[in-house]
Amino acid sequence: MSPILVTGATGRLGQLVVERLVAQKLPVHALTRHPDAARQLFGTTVRIVPGEFADRLSLDTAVRGIDRLLLLSPISPSLAASQIAVVNAAKAAGVRRIVKISGSDWTIDPPGSSIAGDAHAAVEQHLRRLPVESVCLRPNAWMQVSLANTIRQVRAGHPVTAANLDAGVGYIDARDIADVAIHLLLADRITGGALNLTGPDVKTPRQIADFIATALGRRVAAIAKAPSPVAADADFEHRAVAQFSTLIAAGRAAVTTDVVASLLGRPPRSVEAFIFEHLAAQAALAG
Repeated sequence: MSPILVTGATGRLGQLVVERLVAQKLPVHALTRHPDAARQLFGTTVRIVPGEFADRLSLDTAVRGIDRLLLLSPISPSLAASQIAVVNAAKAAGVRRIVKISGSDWTIDPPGSSIAGDAHAAVEQHLRRLPVESVCLRPNAWMQVSLANTIRQVRAGHPVTAANLDAGVGYIDARDIADVAIHLLLADRITGGALNLTGPDVKTPRQIADFIATALGRRVAAIAKAPSPVAADADFEHRAVAQFSTLIAAGRAAVTTDVVASLLGRPPRSVEAFIFEHLAAQAALAG
């Protein structure tokens, strides 16, 4: 099989994807601005391609001989331009399939409510115009980001806080996102478009506090707390995250789909399982 190129390989999700591909003994290339960090993570199991999205020469080098591409990059003001540059280089090199990790469905549709979602939407629209096989994954809120931070706060003695304690979220485990991405990278055929990835059910902050309390064997309070105001000169990422919080508090993330189960033939991981697993791992590290 021709090599698979992964961008954003040193991030949380990128690492999961690369590790799964390597475990299947598939040839993997990683385009990264941090080659030393990538080598520390992956050793010689992955071909590291140093490069920048803004550097067409390094992009051309990265996509040469590649058949399939996982397109992933962090939130930034240049997200749309950077990812479109990768897509254009991939098309010119004859890359056959692109699997894009996009924004959450509720940040993209309807447009205009999220600067990050609008950036992802621009990349999705560009992909749809090209004669390249592609699919865009729209994961809901990640357990490894939102819930992991909540658990850390509770372990430090703080309550569960949220702007709206009754606004549920169809959280998804990043490992399920990675598994879906691998499935679509390797499948013989895929259906294009956008896929909304969620966990098995919707959980509210009150319920999450109860789950953590059960796992810890002590009471955990859930307290409504208005988000801190965002400064007018805040950077792109802080403004994007503030918009995510507003949309979640409005109930926009309270959705589930059967996409993970239908593609993988198993249910997605649950919030309860993640909480218990995460706490057990922390307890083991603490000795």
